Amino acid sequence: ATATSSLLRWKNVTRPIEAVKDFTSEFRMVSNCHKERRLLLENNPHLTNWVPIAVPVDSWISWPPPFGHPLFSIAPMVLPLVFKFYDGMSGFTCPPSHIMGKSRAERKFPQLATEEANYYSVFYEGSHNDARTATYIALTAAEHGACVTNYTEMIEVLT
Repeated sequence: ATATSSLLRWKNVTRPIEAVKDFTSEFRMVSNCHKERRLLLENNPHLTNWVPIAVPVDSWISWPPPFGHPLFSIAPMVLPLVFKFYDGMSGFTCPPSHIMGKSRAERKFPQLATEEANYYSVFYEGSHNDARTATYIALTAAEHGACVTNYTEMIEVLT
């Protein structure tokens, strides 16, 4: 397919309203995920932490575009701004995204040493230990009188 035909994807041409609705739906989902992550990080600092993610950028134009979105073909040029916007969606509660040169990235992220890149764009995601979270929920429930079990045999179904 030519660049023009990829740019003018059939769905976006024939159903632009549906494309906008899809984007709006995805944006709301990401926004809600940011709210949930912020609550987890604020309320449970002992169960959560920030994880840096480095994105190697090896060219200024990416074709075919990632995820099939033509706008993403210029992502390498605007990635730092996109990550700042992403930081803003969480109210700037995360460590700030930043650009990192090749030598510093290889020290901080040794697994990237084989990547050929012009620069690395680093952003942060919240992470939590779901097994520890489940354990704390079970302990809290037991503390308030709930019967908590790990494995339970079912004898019959009550109707």
